[in-house]
Amino acid sequence: MKTTSTTPDNEFDFDQVIIGSGFGGSCSALRLSEKGHRVLVLEKGKRWNDEDFPKTNWNIKKNLWAPFIGFKGLYQVNLSRKVIALHGAGVGGGSLIYGNVHFIPEDKVFNTPSWKTSKDNWKESLLPFYGLAQRMIGVSSSDYENDADHSLRKVAEKLGRGDSYRLVNTGILFRQANSNSSDGQEGADRGDPYFSGDGPDRNNCQNCGACMLGCPHNAKNTLVKNYLYFAERNGVEIRAESKATRIVPLPYGDGKAGDAGYEITVKDSSGFGFAKTYKLKTRGIVLSAGVFGTISLLLDQKYKGKTLPDISPLLGRQVRTNSETLIPVSTRKRDANGKAVEICHGPAISSIISADDETNIEIVRYAPGADAAFAGMITVPITDGGGNVPRVIRLLVNIVKNPIKALRTLNPFGAARNTVWLLVMQTKDSFIHMQLKRRWYKAFTLQWEATQEADDEPLTAYFPIAHKVAELFTKESGGDAANILGEIIADTPLTAHIMGGVSIGTDSDNGVIDDTGEVFGYKNLRVLDGTIIPGNLGVNPSLTILALTEHAMSKLPVFNQQRANTIKPVIFSKPLDALVSDLDGEGDLLAAIRESSPVAEKQIS
Repeated sequence: MKTTSTTPDNEFDFDQVIIGSGFGGSCSALRLSEKGHRVLVLEKGKRWNDEDFPKTNWNIKKNLWAPFIGFKGLYQVNLSRKVIALHGAGVGGGSLIYGNVHFIPEDKVFNTPSWKTSKDNWKESLLPFYGLAQRMIGVSSSDYENDADHSLRKVAEKLGRGDSYRLVNTGILFRQANSNSSDGQEGADRGDPYFSGDGPDRNNCQNCGACMLGCPHNAKNTLVKNYLYFAERNGVEIRAESKATRIVPLPYGDGKAGDAGYEITVKDSSGFGFAKTYKLKTRGIVLSAGVFGTISLLLDQKYKGKTLPDISPLLGRQVRTNSETLIPVSTRKRDANGKAVEICHGPAISSIISADDETNIEIVRYAPGADAAFAGMITVPITDGGGNVPRVIRLLVNIVKNPIKALRTLNPFGAARNTVWLLVMQTKDSFIHMQLKRRWYKAFTLQWEATQEADDEPLTAYFPIAHKVAELFTKESGGDAANILGEIIADTPLTAHIMGGVSIGTDSDNGVIDDTGEVFGYKNLRVLDGTIIPGNLGVNPSLTILALTEHAMSKLPVFNQQRANTIKPVIFSKPLDALVSDLDGEGDLLAAIRESSPVAEKQIS
């Protein structure tokens, strides 16, 4: 797959422009820079320093992404009639505020038709890159449990699945991972424990529970601490508060669209006052802006602007929610001294169980005082679905029958101290489609809309197995279980892991991109982010996004050998004690994969 060009550098502002700085974009930025590309990353969100993160999610301006009212916070919420989706905004994408969990999905996930459309051996192909991603993101086994985790373990035992309880694999620097540390104390300066002294200095986790507010202690392995850190060391430029709004292939002769490069229109809102717009030229583009960034931009170019008309009509089809829901559960336990037991401390996510063959459930917590999530979601007494009686009617009956419990679940103040969320994820397949439609109140404007077709498996916000787990949990904890009000009223599930919509295939009849991320019908136009995941994973998707991106990047040739020769490779330290990776060596591990893996293709100079 030859990507080198004889076109002079001075005809382009950059060789590659990456739209988005999450897991796919950050990985692409590093690997393309190592291949000799001049790389620019565009990120619509802000650049955050550790000390700038909000101390509580009541600081709405720092937490909510709503630029139309001047809020440029960390969380973006997308609402539709079919799904409510949460995702990150900022340099580093979702890694700034995610729960840090990294699992490889079960084998059965890779054997589904949606994965096998493009390749029969995806699991085998990705394994070396799962290992590499685990080392880059510093995955280790958690060492923390509290009363909430103990309750979850007892739930698993009551379900006859006690062996499924385990602590999570997480991208956090824990105190116990101290083989390279002279001082294993919490908060102690650790230097660089991952990259042989070439990486940023780090500190230990202090179990403060603030992972999803933005880690203030330099212990969370966000993309800023690894992929983006080395990308910038290699000369990659990152422009925050910069959003790509238009993509136009430059004029070409008899070649393929994109052969001559692209012009991108960028909206820069980093200054004061009105945003400014400018254009730049690039040889290639990588879209890594997630479902609501990547797909909406490409739909606009295909159908509204008609600058990329040859993208497969499968664009936006089969967007998945990881079959997720969130259920708050509380404790009312007291310790031997009569003091209320707090379950807010530790990493954001600490343990997981498999409640049945298609359902995984994790414990998720917020830091003390971070109660705005409960207020914003509007939590109400847990209410079963199914049957002939509408769920909202059942909720009203529950409130009337037990008003004290209703008041407890509705009251957000202090909730983070004694309440955790059960994050429910399933491998069960269901999906929506993102399409451009004209709405009755904007008859002349195309806007994206989430839809389902008659023969699609309906999305649901009611998960019987999750309600069973919540019931068992609260029997153990003495607390209450709740639902999110919007899920009951509209049967609209909430997900933090929306994915899919840009399918991998062998041609434009069964996919939008090939297995290197290149869009069928266009040259040097790629998509590498969560949109390319072909099915629900049943686990947190960040590691799979990294593995798919590493796999795609491994197939691309060196672009400029002279420039690539000046780039120092990432050199890994001796593995820490709690390492979770099959790639357990030290030194230049990417080179080792290239030389020994039967999967990774050799580089072409």
